[in-house]
Amino acid sequence: MGPGRMPGGPVPPRRPMMGMPFFGRRRYYGAPYGGGGCLGPFGMLVIIVILFMMVSFGSCGMMMSGPGNAGHTQTTTSTITRTKLESNLCTTSSEWIEDELGWLDRESTVKSAMQEFYESTGVQPYLLITDNLNGKGRDLKDSDAEAYLQNLYDSLYDDEGHMIFAFIEYEQSRYVTYVYTGTAADSVIDSEAREIILSIADRYYTDSSLSDDAYFAKIFTASAEEIMRDVTGSAKTKNIIKIILVIAAVLIIILMIIRHIQDSRTKEAEHLKEVLDTPIGDSPTDEELLKKYGEDSDKS
Repeated sequence: MGPGRMPGGPVPPRRPMMGMPFFGRRRYYGAPYGGGGCLGPFGMLVIIVILFMMVSFGSCGMMMSGPGNAGHTQTTTSTITRTKLESNLCTTSSEWIEDELGWLDRESTVKSAMQEFYESTGVQPYLLITDNLNGKGRDLKDSDAEAYLQNLYDSLYDDEGHMIFAFIEYEQSRYVTYVYTGTAADSVIDSEAREIILSIADRYYTDSSLSDDAYFAKIFTASAEEIMRDVTGSAKTKNIIKIILVIAAVLIIILMIIRHIQDSRTKEAEHLKEVLDTPIGDSPTDEELLKKYGEDSDKS
């Protein structure tokens, strides 16, 4: 476990995040932290569909009103529904983590969470864990961090669809985090999304039940879930509409089959009635016998 995340250490209050605009092709964001035959069956099916719709739309409303299922109380929640970054804007890199402090025992655990973040947002993250940037820790300025992360970004990527999350613990329980994104990634990792990432990192920092691996993994999994949460319920609604259309198509087919069966039975009944109402005539054999024996009896 990293020394700064040992339980019992002092945690200074968090300073509000300040986005620092600058002239250039990318934006830089940082924030220091501390701390009836037919009607009957058809009617039943219709009732089932109505009940399904009621349950589905009810769950959708609950989902929209809740903060998500990240397992914690959100201090920053998503207020917009975001679209995943197009794959052609972010080329997958083999570089994921740089742990200069040796905190991670199982980098695969963190990398798996980062891959989940990538799959959800379309933005591939890079994690930097260190105690200084160019030898600066406590005296690190935002402009210094900006220059360092810009150079790091340029050395890692040739596109604008990536994100760097830098965690700098310059003293025990004293740290600063930065989010640096390419311009294409800004369409997904916007100012609110960046605040979500930073607030989640702050929220779990003092959770001593989490190992360092679990802590950093949690930052990416919880952030991806909240950033990409469907706050309008549009995706849920579209899925419900698709299901309703499928059910409607099935109901139509069932109704057509029932009507076909009913029509067949009606025709059979009409044919049977027609047969029963038709007078039974003498058979040809009877007529022949009548002629034969009738003639014989006249001769006698």
